Amino acid sequence: MNRDGNTYDAIVIGAGHNGLVAAARLARAGRRVLVLEAGEAAGGAAATSEIVPGYAAPAVAHLVDAFPKRIERELKLPKQGLRYAARDIPTVALDPDGDHLLLPRNRREFKRFASRLPRDAEAYRNYVALLRAQAALIEPLLGETPPDLHDAGALRSLFRRLVWRSALSGRAGLQSLMRNLPESIGDRLDAEFESPLLKGALAFDATLGGAEGPYAHGTSFRAVWREALRMQGQGLRQIAGGPGALVQALAAIVSAGGGELRVNSPAARIFVENGAAAGVELADGTVLRAPLMLSAINPRITLLDLLGANRVETHEALELSRAPRPGTTAKLNLALERMPIFTGLAAEHHGARLLIAPSLDEVEEAASSCRENRLTSAPLLELHLPSLADPSLAPEGQHILSVIVHYTPYEAEGGWSMQRESFVQKVVRRIAAFAPGVEEAMIAGEILTPPDIERKYGLAGGDWHQGDLRLDHLFAFRPSPVFGRYETPVAGLYLCGAGSHPGGGVTGLPGWIAAGVAMENGEGAR
Repeated sequence: MNRDGNTYDAIVIGAGHNGLVAAARLARAGRRVLVLEAGEAAGGAAATSEIVPGYAAPAVAHLVDAFPKRIERELKLPKQGLRYAARDIPTVALDPDGDHLLLPRNRREFKRFASRLPRDAEAYRNYVALLRAQAALIEPLLGETPPDLHDAGALRSLFRRLVWRSALSGRAGLQSLMRNLPESIGDRLDAEFESPLLKGALAFDATLGGAEGPYAHGTSFRAVWREALRMQGQGLRQIAGGPGALVQALAAIVSAGGGELRVNSPAARIFVENGAAAGVELADGTVLRAPLMLSAINPRITLLDLLGANRVETHEALELSRAPRPGTTAKLNLALERMPIFTGLAAEHHGARLLIAPSLDEVEEAASSCRENRLTSAPLLELHLPSLADPSLAPEGQHILSVIVHYTPYEAEGGWSMQRESFVQKVVRRIAAFAPGVEEAMIAGEILTPPDIERKYGLAGGDWHQGDLRLDHLFAFRPSPVFGRYETPVAGLYLCGAGSHPGGGVTGLPGWIAAGVAMENGEGAR
Protein backbone atom coordinates (compact mmCIF):
# COMPACT_ATOMS: atom_id res chain seq x y z
CA MET A 1 0.00 0.00 0.00
CA ASN A 2 1.27 3.44 -0.83
CA ARG A 3 1.30 5.54 2.30
CA ASP A 4 1.55 9.14 3.26
CA GLY A 5 1.61 10.46 6.82
CA ASN A 6 -2.13 9.99 7.24
CA THR A 7 -2.49 6.48 5.80
CA TYR A 8 -2.33 3.30 7.89
CA ASP A 9 -3.11 -0.40 7.67
CA ALA A 10 -5.66 -0.05 10.47
CA ILE A 11 -7.21 2.65 12.63
CA VAL A 12 -8.61 1.93 16.10
CA ILE A 13 -11.04 4.44 17.62
CA GLY A 14 -10.74 4.57 21.40
CA ALA A 15 -7.57 3.99 23.43
CA GLY A 16 -9.15 2.16 26.33
CA HIS A 17 -7.60 -1.18 27.14
CA ASN A 18 -9.77 -3.05 24.59
CA GLY A 19 -8.82 -0.69 21.78
CA LEU A 20 -5.16 -1.00 22.73
CA VAL A 21 -5.33 -4.80 22.93
CA ALA A 22 -6.83 -4.87 19.42
CA ALA A 23 -4.16 -2.47 18.17
CA ALA A 24 -1.37 -4.44 19.85
CA ARG A 25 -2.54 -7.71 18.29
CA LEU A 26 -2.65 -6.10 14.86
CA ALA A 27 0.77 -4.51 15.40
CA ARG A 28 2.28 -7.86 16.43
CA ALA A 29 0.91 -9.26 13.17
CA GLY A 30 2.74 -6.61 11.18
CA ARG A 31 -0.01 -4.03 10.68
CA ARG A 32 0.84 -0.36 11.03
CA VAL A 33 -1.85 0.88 13.39
CA LEU A 34 -3.11 4.30 14.44
CA VAL A 35 -5.03 4.53 17.73
CA LEU A 36 -7.24 7.59 18.22
CA GLU A 37 -8.23 8.81 21.66
CA ALA A 38 -10.65 11.68 22.23
CA GLY A 39 -9.37 12.37 25.74
CA GLU A 40 -6.12 13.73 27.05
CA ALA A 41 -4.62 10.32 27.82
CA ALA A 42 -4.96 6.68 26.86
CA GLY A 43 -6.46 4.04 29.10
CA GLY A 44 -10.02 5.15 29.67
CA ALA A 45 -11.37 3.61 32.87
CA ALA A 46 -8.25 1.38 33.06
CA ALA A 47 -5.89 4.27 33.76
CA THR A 48 -3.84 5.43 36.72
CA SER A 49 -4.66 8.99 37.73
CA GLU A 50 -2.92 11.49 40.01
CA ILE A 51 -5.18 12.70 42.82
CA VAL A 52 -2.65 15.33 43.92
CA PRO A 53 1.12 15.41 43.29
CA GLY A 54 2.70 12.29 44.75
CA TYR A 55 -0.53 10.30 45.05
CA ALA A 56 -1.55 8.03 42.16
CA ALA A 57 -4.71 5.92 42.19
CA PRO A 58 -6.48 3.48 39.89
CA ALA A 59 -8.79 5.83 37.99
CA VAL A 60 -11.79 3.50 37.99
CA ALA A 61 -10.91 -0.21 37.82
CA HIS A 62 -8.52 -1.08 40.66
CA LEU A 63 -8.00 -4.86 40.41
CA VAL A 64 -7.95 -7.37 37.56
CA ASP A 65 -9.23 -10.93 37.77
CA ALA A 66 -10.13 -11.76 34.18
CA PHE A 67 -7.20 -10.63 32.04
CA PRO A 68 -6.21 -13.81 30.17
CA LYS A 69 -2.75 -15.32 30.47
CA ARG A 70 -2.80 -16.11 26.74
CA ILE A 71 -3.13 -12.43 25.83
CA GLU A 72 -0.36 -11.50 28.24
CA ARG A 73 1.84 -14.28 26.85
CA GLU A 74 1.18 -13.75 23.13
CA LEU A 75 1.73 -10.00 23.38
CA LYS A 76 4.81 -10.57 25.59
CA LEU A 77 3.55 -7.92 27.98
CA PRO A 78 6.09 -8.66 30.75
CA LYS A 79 8.83 -7.64 28.30
CA GLN A 80 7.08 -4.27 28.08
CA GLY A 81 7.25 -3.85 31.84
CA LEU A 82 3.95 -5.36 33.02
CA ARG A 83 4.35 -6.51 36.62
CA TYR A 84 2.02 -7.45 39.45
CA ALA A 85 2.33 -5.92 42.88
CA ALA A 86 0.04 -8.58 44.41
CA ARG A 87 -1.45 -11.88 43.26
CA ASP A 88 -4.22 -14.14 44.56
CA ILE A 89 -5.73 -11.28 46.56
CA PRO A 90 -8.32 -12.50 49.09
CA THR A 91 -11.84 -11.14 49.49
CA VAL A 92 -13.09 -10.24 52.96
CA ALA A 93 -16.68 -9.34 53.82
CA LEU A 94 -16.53 -6.70 56.55
CA ASP A 95 -18.84 -7.24 59.50
CA PRO A 96 -20.19 -4.20 61.41
CA ASP A 97 -19.31 -5.95 64.67
CA GLY A 98 -15.74 -6.71 63.58
CA ASP A 99 -16.29 -10.45 63.06
CA HIS A 100 -15.18 -10.31 59.43
CA LEU A 101 -15.56 -13.13 56.93
CA LEU A 102 -12.75 -14.29 54.67
CA LEU A 103 -14.13 -16.05 51.59
CA PRO A 104 -12.00 -19.19 51.50
CA ARG A 105 -9.53 -19.93 48.68
CA ASN A 106 -8.07 -23.18 50.07
CA ARG A 107 -8.65 -25.92 52.63
CA ARG A 108 -6.96 -24.08 55.48
CA GLU A 109 -9.13 -21.00 54.94
CA PHE A 110 -12.22 -23.17 54.52
CA LYS A 111 -11.59 -24.71 57.91
CA ARG A 112 -11.63 -21.24 59.48
CA PHE A 113 -14.70 -20.34 57.43
CA ALA A 114 -16.49 -23.46 58.70
CA SER A 115 -15.71 -22.59 62.31
CA ARG A 116 -17.10 -19.08 61.70
CA LEU A 117 -20.24 -20.28 59.85
CA PRO A 118 -20.76 -23.95 60.76
CA ARG A 119 -24.35 -24.01 59.50
CA ASP A 120 -23.41 -22.55 56.10
CA ALA A 121 -20.07 -24.25 55.45
CA GLU A 122 -21.24 -27.30 53.53
CA ALA A 123 -23.83 -25.27 51.62
CA TYR A 124 -21.09 -22.83 50.61
CA ARG A 125 -18.83 -25.66 49.46
CA ASN A 126 -21.65 -26.99 47.29
CA TYR A 127 -22.52 -23.51 46.02
CA VAL A 128 -18.96 -22.83 44.88
CA ALA A 129 -18.59 -26.29 43.31
CA LEU A 130 -21.80 -25.93 41.32
CA LEU A 131 -21.02 -22.34 40.36
CA ARG A 132 -17.63 -23.41 38.98
CA ALA A 133 -19.12 -26.39 37.17
CA GLN A 134 -21.68 -24.14 35.51
CA ALA A 135 -19.09 -21.47 34.71
CA ALA A 136 -16.76 -24.10 33.21
CA LEU A 137 -19.44 -24.89 30.61
CA ILE A 138 -19.50 -21.36 29.21
CA GLU A 139 -15.94 -20.24 29.99
CA PRO A 140 -14.46 -21.40 26.66
CA LEU A 141 -17.18 -19.48 24.81
CA LEU A 142 -16.05 -16.19 26.35
CA GLY A 143 -12.72 -16.34 24.57
CA GLU A 144 -14.00 -17.00 21.07
CA THR A 145 -16.23 -15.49 18.40
CA PRO A 146 -19.92 -16.20 19.10
CA PRO A 147 -21.65 -18.53 16.61
CA ASP A 148 -23.64 -17.18 13.68
CA LEU A 149 -27.25 -17.32 14.85
CA HIS A 150 -28.32 -18.05 11.26
CA ASP A 151 -25.97 -21.02 10.91
CA ALA A 152 -27.85 -24.10 12.12
CA GLY A 153 -24.73 -26.24 11.90
CA ALA A 154 -22.72 -23.88 14.09
CA LEU A 155 -25.50 -23.80 16.68
CA ARG A 156 -25.75 -27.61 16.73
CA SER A 157 -21.99 -27.83 17.18
CA LEU A 158 -22.14 -25.37 20.07
CA PHE A 159 -24.89 -27.30 21.81
CA ARG A 160 -23.01 -30.60 21.38
CA ARG A 161 -19.94 -29.03 23.01
CA LEU A 162 -22.02 -27.87 25.96
CA VAL A 163 -23.56 -31.33 26.38
CA TRP A 164 -20.18 -33.07 26.26
CA ARG A 165 -18.61 -30.66 28.73
CA SER A 166 -21.56 -31.16 31.07
CA ALA A 167 -21.28 -34.94 30.81
CA LEU A 168 -17.54 -34.88 31.45
CA SER A 169 -17.95 -32.60 34.48
CA GLY A 170 -20.02 -35.25 36.22
CA ARG A 171 -22.18 -32.63 37.94
CA ALA A 172 -25.11 -32.30 35.52
CA GLY A 173 -24.00 -28.71 35.14
CA LEU A 174 -25.98 -28.01 31.97
CA GLN A 175 -29.31 -29.05 33.48
CA SER A 176 -28.72 -27.00 36.61
CA LEU A 177 -27.52 -24.05 34.53
CA MET A 178 -30.73 -24.10 32.48
CA ARG A 179 -32.79 -24.18 35.68
CA ASN A 180 -30.83 -21.24 37.08
CA LEU A 181 -31.13 -18.97 34.04
CA PRO A 182 -34.35 -17.23 35.16
CA GLU A 183 -33.54 -17.38 38.88
CA SER A 184 -32.64 -14.38 41.04
CA ILE A 185 -29.47 -14.47 43.08
CA GLY A 186 -31.47 -13.25 46.08
CA ASP A 187 -33.88 -16.20 45.99
CA ARG A 188 -31.01 -18.61 45.52
CA LEU A 189 -29.02 -17.24 48.45
CA ASP A 190 -32.07 -17.14 50.72
CA ALA A 191 -32.74 -20.80 49.94
CA GLU A 192 -29.17 -21.96 50.55
CA PHE A 193 -27.65 -19.83 53.35
CA GLU A 194 -28.40 -18.38 56.76
CA SER A 195 -25.61 -15.84 57.27
CA PRO A 196 -26.69 -12.30 56.28
CA LEU A 197 -23.03 -11.30 55.82
CA LEU A 198 -22.31 -14.17 53.42
CA LYS A 199 -25.48 -13.52 51.44
CA GLY A 200 -24.67 -9.82 51.18
CA ALA A 201 -21.17 -10.47 49.86
CA LEU A 202 -22.30 -13.01 47.27
CA ALA A 203 -25.16 -10.77 46.10
CA PHE A 204 -22.74 -7.83 45.79
CA ASP A 205 -20.49 -9.92 43.53
CA ALA A 206 -23.36 -11.07 41.33
CA THR A 207 -24.89 -7.64 40.79
CA LEU A 208 -21.84 -5.32 40.70
CA GLY A 209 -21.92 -3.07 37.66
CA GLY A 210 -25.57 -3.76 36.90
CA ALA A 211 -28.74 -1.88 37.68
CA GLU A 212 -30.81 -4.92 38.63
CA GLY A 213 -31.48 -5.66 42.28
CA PRO A 214 -30.64 -9.06 43.79
CA TYR A 215 -34.22 -10.29 43.39
CA ALA A 216 -34.39 -9.47 39.68
CA HIS A 217 -34.85 -12.42 37.34
CA GLY A 218 -31.63 -13.68 35.80
CA THR A 219 -29.21 -12.30 38.38
CA SER A 220 -28.23 -15.82 39.47
CA PHE A 221 -26.73 -16.31 36.01
CA ARG A 222 -24.74 -13.11 36.50
CA ALA A 223 -22.77 -14.92 39.21
CA VAL A 224 -22.03 -17.73 36.76
CA TRP A 225 -20.98 -15.25 34.07
CA ARG A 226 -18.60 -13.44 36.39
CA GLU A 227 -17.05 -16.72 37.56
CA ALA A 228 -16.56 -17.79 33.92
CA LEU A 229 -14.75 -14.51 33.20
CA ARG A 230 -12.53 -15.14 36.22
CA MET A 231 -11.65 -18.53 34.75
CA GLN A 232 -10.35 -16.71 31.68
CA GLY A 233 -8.06 -14.75 33.98
CA GLN A 234 -5.24 -15.46 36.39
CA GLY A 235 -6.79 -14.79 39.78
CA LEU A 236 -7.40 -11.50 41.54
CA ARG A 237 -4.33 -9.31 40.97
CA GLN A 238 -3.03 -5.79 41.42
CA ILE A 239 -0.94 -4.32 38.61
CA ALA A 240 2.24 -2.58 39.77
CA GLY A 241 1.91 1.11 38.99
CA GLY A 242 -1.85 0.78 38.71
CA PRO A 243 -3.87 -0.30 35.66
CA GLY A 244 -2.20 2.47 33.68
CA ALA A 245 0.91 0.27 33.55
CA LEU A 246 -1.04 -2.22 31.42
CA VAL A 247 -2.04 0.64 29.13
CA GLN A 248 1.59 1.73 28.80
CA ALA A 249 2.72 -1.79 27.94
CA LEU A 250 0.06 -2.13 25.23
CA ALA A 251 0.89 1.29 23.78
CA ALA A 252 4.57 0.30 23.66
CA ILE A 253 3.73 -2.72 21.49
CA VAL A 254 1.83 -0.51 19.05
CA SER A 255 4.75 1.91 18.89
CA ALA A 256 7.29 -0.89 18.42
CA GLY A 257 5.29 -2.04 15.38
CA GLY A 258 5.58 1.38 13.75
CA GLY A 259 2.13 2.43 14.96
CA GLU A 260 0.99 5.60 16.61
CA LEU A 261 -1.25 6.80 19.43
CA ARG A 262 -2.91 10.21 19.10
CA VAL A 263 -4.69 11.76 22.09
CA ASN A 264 -7.04 14.76 21.97
CA SER A 265 -8.18 13.40 18.61
CA PRO A 266 -11.95 12.81 18.68
CA ALA A 267 -13.39 11.07 15.62
CA ALA A 268 -16.23 12.96 13.92
CA ARG A 269 -17.07 10.66 11.01
CA ILE A 270 -16.23 7.24 9.60
CA PHE A 271 -16.30 7.54 5.82
CA VAL A 272 -17.07 4.82 3.32
CA GLU A 273 -15.87 4.34 -0.24
CA ASN A 274 -17.15 1.65 -2.63
CA GLY A 275 -19.17 0.09 0.18
CA ALA A 276 -16.21 -0.36 2.51
CA ALA A 277 -14.73 1.61 5.41
CA ALA A 278 -11.97 3.85 4.12
CA GLY A 279 -10.99 6.02 7.07
CA VAL A 280 -12.04 8.60 9.60
CA GLU A 281 -12.39 12.35 9.75
CA LEU A 282 -11.43 13.99 13.03
CA ALA A 283 -13.29 16.84 14.71
CA ASP A 284 -10.63 19.27 13.48
CA GLY A 285 -11.16 18.18 9.86
CA THR A 286 -8.07 15.96 9.58
CA VAL A 287 -8.69 12.98 7.29
CA LEU A 288 -6.99 9.68 8.11
CA ARG A 289 -7.21 6.66 5.83
CA ALA A 290 -7.10 2.89 6.40
CA PRO A 291 -8.85 -0.14 4.88
CA LEU A 292 -9.53 -1.54 8.35
CA MET A 293 -11.36 0.30 11.14
CA LEU A 294 -12.04 -0.99 14.66
CA SER A 295 -14.10 0.94 17.19
CA ALA A 296 -13.70 0.35 20.91
CA ILE A 297 -16.27 3.00 21.83
CA ASN A 298 -19.99 2.47 22.39
CA PRO A 299 -21.65 0.58 19.47
CA ARG A 300 -24.50 3.09 19.31
CA ILE A 301 -22.11 6.02 18.90
CA THR A 302 -19.99 4.09 16.40
CA LEU A 303 -22.84 3.01 14.14
CA LEU A 304 -25.35 5.82 14.42
CA ASP A 305 -23.19 8.89 15.04
CA LEU A 306 -19.88 8.14 13.32
CA LEU A 307 -21.00 5.79 10.54
CA GLY A 308 -24.54 7.12 10.13
CA ALA A 309 -27.96 5.57 10.74
CA ASN A 310 -28.60 5.47 6.98
CA ARG A 311 -26.09 2.61 6.72
CA VAL A 312 -27.82 0.51 9.40
CA GLU A 313 -31.04 -1.48 8.92
CA THR A 314 -34.06 0.38 10.30
CA HIS A 315 -34.92 -2.10 13.06
CA GLU A 316 -31.31 -2.28 14.20
CA ALA A 317 -31.03 1.51 14.13
CA LEU A 318 -34.12 1.75 16.32
CA GLU A 319 -32.68 -0.70 18.84
CA LEU A 320 -29.32 1.06 18.91
CA SER A 321 -30.94 4.50 19.18
CA ARG A 322 -32.34 3.76 22.62
CA ALA A 323 -30.78 5.86 25.33
CA PRO A 324 -27.63 4.25 26.75
CA ARG A 325 -28.10 2.22 29.88
CA PRO A 326 -27.11 4.55 32.73
CA GLY A 327 -24.18 3.50 34.82
CA THR A 328 -24.80 2.58 38.44
CA THR A 329 -21.27 2.62 39.84
CA ALA A 330 -19.21 5.49 41.23
CA LYS A 331 -15.55 5.69 42.20
CA LEU A 332 -13.92 7.51 45.11
CA ASN A 333 -10.12 7.80 45.39
CA LEU A 334 -8.72 9.05 48.70
CA ALA A 335 -5.20 10.16 49.60
CA LEU A 336 -4.53 9.37 53.28
CA GLU A 337 -1.73 10.63 55.51
CA ARG A 338 -1.64 7.36 57.42
CA MET A 339 -2.68 3.75 57.19
CA PRO A 340 -6.40 3.20 57.91
CA ILE A 341 -7.00 0.47 60.48
CA PHE A 342 -10.16 -1.60 60.12
CA THR A 343 -11.47 -2.72 63.49
CA GLY A 344 -11.11 -6.47 63.96
CA LEU A 345 -9.37 -7.03 60.61
CA ALA A 346 -6.16 -9.05 60.67
CA ALA A 347 -3.10 -7.09 59.56
CA GLU A 348 -2.46 -9.44 56.62
CA HIS A 349 -5.95 -8.76 55.28
CA HIS A 350 -5.74 -4.97 55.09
CA GLY A 351 -4.50 -5.41 51.51
CA ALA A 352 -7.47 -7.64 50.61
CA ARG A 353 -10.48 -6.79 48.51
CA LEU A 354 -12.82 -5.54 51.24
CA LEU A 355 -16.59 -5.62 50.78
CA ILE A 356 -19.11 -3.60 52.75
CA ALA A 357 -22.43 -5.26 51.99
CA PRO A 358 -23.53 -6.61 55.39
CA SER A 359 -26.78 -8.23 54.28
CA LEU A 360 -28.99 -9.10 51.36
CA ASP A 361 -31.57 -6.65 52.71
CA GLU A 362 -29.04 -3.81 52.43
CA VAL A 363 -28.20 -4.82 48.86
CA GLU A 364 -31.88 -4.77 47.96
CA GLU A 365 -32.41 -1.41 49.69
CA ALA A 366 -29.47 0.14 47.83
CA ALA A 367 -30.78 -1.18 44.52
CA SER A 368 -34.23 0.20 45.24
CA SER A 369 -32.81 3.61 46.15
CA CYS A 370 -30.80 3.66 42.93
CA ARG A 371 -33.88 2.88 40.83
CA GLU A 372 -35.58 5.89 42.46
CA ASN A 373 -32.52 8.14 41.94
CA ARG A 374 -31.99 8.36 45.68
CA LEU A 375 -28.69 8.03 47.53
CA THR A 376 -28.90 5.20 50.02
CA SER A 377 -27.95 5.97 53.59
CA ALA A 378 -25.87 2.75 53.69
CA PRO A 379 -23.69 2.64 50.54
CA LEU A 380 -22.38 -0.71 49.31
CA LEU A 381 -18.62 -0.52 48.87
CA GLU A 382 -15.65 -2.41 47.50
CA LEU A 383 -12.43 -1.12 49.08
CA HIS A 384 -8.78 -1.68 48.29
CA LEU A 385 -5.53 -0.18 49.59
CA PRO A 386 -3.25 -0.49 46.52
CA SER A 387 -0.41 1.42 48.21
CA LEU A 388 0.13 -1.44 50.68
CA ALA A 389 1.52 -3.74 47.99
CA ASP A 390 2.76 -0.89 45.77
CA PRO A 391 4.34 1.89 47.88
CA SER A 392 5.20 3.85 44.71
CA LEU A 393 1.60 5.10 44.62
CA ALA A 394 1.97 7.37 47.67
CA PRO A 395 4.69 9.01 49.77
CA GLU A 396 6.35 6.82 52.38
CA GLY A 397 4.01 5.96 55.23
CA GLN A 398 0.98 7.38 53.41
CA HIS A 399 -1.68 5.58 51.42
CA ILE A 400 -4.29 5.45 48.68
CA LEU A 401 -7.77 4.11 49.41
CA SER A 402 -9.65 3.08 46.27
CA VAL A 403 -13.43 2.83 46.70
CA ILE A 404 -16.04 1.44 44.29
CA VAL A 405 -19.61 2.46 45.19
CA HIS A 406 -22.26 0.04 43.93
CA TYR A 407 -25.81 1.19 43.02
CA THR A 408 -25.06 4.88 42.48
CA PRO A 409 -27.76 6.54 40.35
CA TYR A 410 -26.80 8.35 37.16
CA GLU A 411 -29.30 11.10 37.98
CA ALA A 412 -29.27 11.87 41.69
CA GLU A 413 -32.47 13.31 43.12
CA GLY A 414 -32.06 17.08 43.14
CA GLY A 415 -29.06 16.90 40.81
CA TRP A 416 -25.44 15.93 41.44
CA SER A 417 -24.41 19.53 42.01
CA MET A 418 -26.63 19.48 45.09
CA GLN A 419 -25.88 15.90 46.17
CA ARG A 420 -22.16 15.59 45.51
CA GLU A 421 -20.90 16.63 48.95
CA SER A 422 -23.60 14.66 50.73
CA PHE A 423 -22.69 11.57 48.70
CA VAL A 424 -19.01 11.78 49.64
CA GLN A 425 -19.93 12.27 53.30
CA LYS A 426 -22.19 9.20 53.25
CA VAL A 427 -19.41 7.07 51.74
CA VAL A 428 -16.71 8.31 54.12
CA ARG A 429 -18.99 7.85 57.16
CA ARG A 430 -19.69 4.31 56.00
CA ILE A 431 -15.96 3.56 55.76
CA ALA A 432 -15.33 5.21 59.13
CA ALA A 433 -17.81 2.86 60.76
CA PHE A 434 -15.34 0.07 59.95
CA ALA A 435 -12.08 2.10 60.05
CA PRO A 436 -12.47 4.79 62.73
CA GLY A 437 -10.50 7.96 62.11
CA VAL A 438 -10.31 7.63 58.35
CA GLU A 439 -11.91 11.08 57.98
CA GLU A 440 -9.06 12.75 59.88
CA ALA A 441 -6.48 10.95 57.72
CA MET A 442 -7.84 12.33 54.44
CA ILE A 443 -5.51 14.70 52.55
CA ALA A 444 -7.31 14.87 49.22
CA GLY A 445 -9.82 12.96 47.17
CA GLU A 446 -11.39 12.46 43.78
CA ILE A 447 -15.03 11.53 43.25
CA LEU A 448 -16.31 10.13 39.96
CA THR A 449 -20.09 9.79 39.71
CA PRO A 450 -21.53 7.96 36.66
CA PRO A 451 -21.87 11.29 34.75
CA ASP A 452 -18.25 12.09 35.65
CA ILE A 453 -17.11 8.72 34.31
CA GLU A 454 -19.03 9.37 31.11
CA ARG A 455 -17.54 12.83 30.70
CA LYS A 456 -13.96 12.03 31.69
CA TYR A 457 -13.52 8.59 30.15
CA GLY A 458 -16.01 8.57 27.30
CA LEU A 459 -18.14 5.69 28.60
CA ALA A 460 -21.67 6.33 27.35
CA GLY A 461 -24.00 6.76 30.30
CA GLY A 462 -21.07 6.22 32.64
CA ASP A 463 -21.76 2.49 32.20
CA TRP A 464 -18.65 0.35 32.69
CA HIS A 465 -20.17 -2.50 30.69
CA GLN A 466 -21.52 -0.40 27.80
CA GLY A 467 -24.69 -2.44 27.60
CA ASP A 468 -27.09 -4.61 29.56
CA LEU A 469 -25.83 -7.79 31.19
CA ARG A 470 -29.10 -9.65 30.83
CA LEU A 471 -28.91 -13.02 29.11
CA ASP A 472 -30.60 -11.64 25.98
CA HIS A 473 -27.74 -9.13 25.64
CA LEU A 474 -24.85 -11.57 26.01
CA PHE A 475 -22.97 -13.91 23.67
CA ALA A 476 -24.09 -13.45 20.05
CA PHE A 477 -26.82 -11.03 21.18
CA ARG A 478 -24.29 -8.41 22.27
CA PRO A 479 -24.84 -5.59 21.36
CA SER A 480 -27.53 -7.11 19.10
CA PRO A 481 -27.84 -10.29 16.99
CA VAL A 482 -26.78 -8.50 13.79
CA PHE A 483 -23.56 -7.18 15.33
CA GLY A 484 -22.82 -10.06 17.71
CA ARG A 485 -19.75 -11.24 15.76
CA TYR A 486 -17.96 -7.84 15.80
CA GLU A 487 -18.72 -7.19 12.12
CA THR A 488 -20.90 -4.30 10.93
CA PRO A 489 -22.92 -3.59 7.77
CA VAL A 490 -19.85 -1.95 6.26
CA ALA A 491 -16.93 -4.10 5.16
CA GLY A 492 -13.74 -3.32 7.03
CA LEU A 493 -15.47 -1.85 10.11
CA TYR A 494 -15.52 -3.85 13.35
CA LEU A 495 -16.67 -3.34 16.94
CA CYS A 496 -14.08 -4.16 19.61
CA GLY A 497 -15.19 -2.57 22.89
CA ALA A 498 -17.02 -3.55 26.07
CA GLY A 499 -20.35 -3.27 24.22
CA SER A 500 -19.41 -6.45 22.35
CA HIS A 501 -18.93 -10.04 23.54
CA PRO A 502 -18.02 -10.92 26.26
CA GLY A 503 -18.64 -7.48 27.82
CA GLY A 504 -16.98 -5.18 30.31
CA GLY A 505 -14.25 -5.59 32.86
CA VAL A 506 -10.50 -5.46 32.32
CA THR A 507 -10.30 -8.56 30.12
CA GLY A 508 -9.11 -7.28 26.74
CA LEU A 509 -11.20 -10.05 25.17
CA PRO A 510 -13.49 -7.91 22.96
CA GLY A 511 -10.43 -6.21 21.45
CA TRP A 512 -8.45 -9.43 21.11
CA ILE A 513 -11.21 -11.45 19.46
CA ALA A 514 -12.35 -8.63 17.15
CA ALA A 515 -8.81 -8.11 15.86
CA GLY A 516 -8.57 -11.85 15.25
CA VAL A 517 -11.83 -11.87 13.29
CA ALA A 518 -10.63 -8.95 11.16
CA MET A 519 -7.36 -10.70 10.35
CA GLU A 520 -9.13 -13.98 9.56
CA ASN A 521 -11.17 -11.99 7.04
CA GLY A 522 -7.95 -10.70 5.49
CA GLU A 523 -8.55 -7.13 6.61
CA GLY A 524 -5.72 -4.62 6.80
CA ALA A 525 -3.14 -6.96 5.26
CA ARG A 526 -0.32 -5.33 3.34
